Amino acid sequence: MKASILSLGLLLVLTACTPKYTDSNTPRAMKGSPQAQVLVEEFADFQCPACGSAAPVLKRLAEQYGDRVQWKYYHFPLVQIHPFAFNAALASECANDQGKFWEYHDMLYSRQTNLSKGDLKGYAEELGLDTESFNACLDSRAKQGLVRNDMALGEQRGVNGTPSIFLNGQLLQDWTTLEARLATIFAEPDAGTTQTEVAPSN
Repeated sequence: MKASILSLGLLLVLTACTPKYTDSNTPRAMKGSPQAQVLVEEFADFQCPACGSAAPVLKRLAEQYGDRVQWKYYHFPLVQIHPFAFNAALASECANDQGKFWEYHDMLYSRQTNLSKGDLKGYAEELGLDTESFNACLDSRAKQGLVRNDMALGEQRGVNGTPSIFLNGQLLQDWTTLEARLATIFAEPDAGTTQTEVAPSN
């Protein structure tokens, strides 16, 4: 009887000391205005070198066009070749719960060679996040459903590599053409109202 009481007491203590995480159903992080006539969607992988090269360019374009363009980021970790990418995606969504997705996103791309779980937790602390909540979110893999949904969506839309950029629903063959395409759209009187056919990626 005493042993049972002691076991119950120990269980209660351990339960009280274990950080709990509840998915807050935080909306997807976006930039720009939901009312924008131009939509840019990116499917990317935090460990992908090409995505790392694209990140500062896309950030500059987002700042340049402001609310004239809506930007959405989707996770497409190439888990077969990038072993740290999936956890990095989870971590970015844990940061999103605290309103710091883009800051965390930028940090991951600037430190692509250091994406261990310890690194991911350290970046959260660097950004001043509530680390107890962040770590509980990451350790529990609370965001894996969201990340896997993004991956499935990417496959449905023909994504087979990263970064894959969609402009008004059309997959660009080469992400580096995005800047010129946006310049062309906004040089026209009816900016963004006409979708230009874009060749699908191979």
